[in-house]
Amino acid sequence: MHVPKRQIFRESALQHYIRNREKDVLLRILPVPMAVFLWVLLSILLMAGLFAWNERIPTYTSGAGIVQESTGGNSIGVVFLPAGPTTSVQVGESVQVRIGANGPQIQGNVMEVVSDIMSPDNTRKQFQLKGTNSHLVTQPSLILLVRFHTTILAKIYAGSSLSAQLEVGSQRILSQLPWIGQLIGN
Repeated sequence: MHVPKRQIFRESALQHYIRNREKDVLLRILPVPMAVFLWVLLSILLMAGLFAWNERIPTYTSGAGIVQESTGGNSIGVVFLPAGPTTSVQVGESVQVRIGANGPQIQGNVMEVVSDIMSPDNTRKQFQLKGTNSHLVTQPSLILLVRFHTTILAKIYAGSSLSAQLEVGSQRILSQLPWIGQLIGN
């Protein structure tokens, strides 16, 4: 006896199977939430890199000095900045000054810039630096006269040593990183 040839699968099921095999298969290595997280992380890193590329931070130079009496019983600061090729100071620039080792920290502005760089001997003679103040100047210096924003009485502070910080420029944040700073410069 002859048994009719019967298919064990329906025709529609076979068609569905063939259609699915013909479709392009996308390889899924990561789950979708993980992929979204990594894209967000990459975009945050790129934005941080752009910020670090464009943002600049100030650079400072520091110098020592003394407090001297000016007219009216008030005081001015005489600051001795180390002379160098990058030492460029303009009248009106802001200066942070600390009088003595533990004294008050005050703000001031550059009132005058002595045009010539002076040798240590000439500086000591002109500003009468004697005793412990004579060691404030150890190299050729650019001299600044600083007017304080707050009143500093000369009878209390005249002759006191001071330390000053002056903003002289800026540089990119990325230039602070080793190797990258050499590649990108300022």
